[in-house]
Amino acid sequence: MITLKQLEEISASRGDMPADEWAALLESCPEWVAQRDARAAEMQAKEERYLAEETPLREELHVLGYPVKWVWDFVNTAQSYPDAIPVLIDHLQRPYSDDVREGIARALAVREARGLAGGAIVETLREEGLGKQLRWALANTLTVVADRTNRDGIKAVLATEDNKDVADRLNRALKTAAKA
Repeated sequence: MITLKQLEEISASRGDMPADEWAALLESCPEWVAQRDARAAEMQAKEERYLAEETPLREELHVLGYPVKWVWDFVNTAQSYPDAIPVLIDHLQRPYSDDVREGIARALAVREARGLAGGAIVETLREEGLGKQLRWALANTLTVVADRTNRDGIKAVLATEDNKDVADRLNRALKTAAKA
């Protein structure tokens, strides 16, 4: 058995240690194993929370013929899902966690949502207490879906936005809106 400190020292100078030897060394460190197991348990609990939280959304999507495990499945597909857009817009406006709403926002960042999702996204951006990552994802989605009807709303959100990255995305969304 070795300590975490010893493991860190070995790691700094391990050179060309074969992967199987490194794996055995990691397993011989009770502190590292405990940290790994804690991270795995945390990830499992987080996944279970997301699955439970997304149940209403997932059930509606399944009825439409989209057998997703969670909304992030849309983000990672090249397939089109136009029938899901109205459901995603509806659920974006529900009181889900920022992580779930971010997945919905990213799933809406498709051409099929142009002219449909912009208003809901602008309204969501007007909500108080949204995390920076969710705000950025919403603003980024507007760069794809915004149309002329969203310009005033985007300008209003931009006027009060204090995060530079979100403001950059909103400015880009204004350009998209001018073209649509």
